This record gives sequence, C-alpha cells and structure tokens, in this order.
Amino acid sequence: MSQNLDATAINQIHALISAQGVNEIISKIGADAVALPENFRIHDLEKFNLNRFRFRGALSTASIDDFTRYSKDLADEGTRCFIDADNMRAVSVLNLGTIDEPG
Repeated sequence: MSQNLDATAINQIHALISAQGVNEIISKIGADAVALPENFRIHDLEKFNLNRFRFRGALSTASIDDFTRYSKDLADEGTRCFIDADNMRAVSVLNLGTIDEPG
C-alpha cells in the first residue's frame, strides 16, 4: 500500500515541526507564550492566567524630586533614563535590561 503526501500535508508537517522548535525556545526564556503554525506568529497566553506575567506600572508627575526619587529607588542594572530637553520630559525605563539579559 502506497501513501503519497500532497504539498498541503508536507507544509503542515513542516509548520508543526518548526513551531515545536520555536516553543522550545520560548519555554527556555520562561515566557507565557506559544507559537502556533499560523505563519509562526507568537500568541501571548498571559490573558489566560490569573495574574500578569510581570509587574507593569507607570508614574506620571510634574515633580522632578518625586521622579528622581522613584527612579533611584527602583533602579537596577539596565535601568535607563531618556531625557527630552526640548519638550521638558524624561522617561525612566526600569526593565530595559542589558545586552546579555534584555528586559
């Protein structure tokens, strides 16, 4: 008995194997995401969890002292402050990370 695979079946097998490889990489970094064989788009699974994957927040203030204190208190390796002097704005990114460990 001979079984022939058409191009569609071969493409589906290829997609499943490729998605499995991507999912192995995703699991190593600990992200709540999965790659499905839909053009290998990564789907975020956080919405199905009881809690967020990690903390998110923002501080907006007109007080330079409050901004500085907040940024210093939460600063870690990889924290960056971007200053826009023309528009008198500053943004501290606390989880930007480093080259070796991006945030």
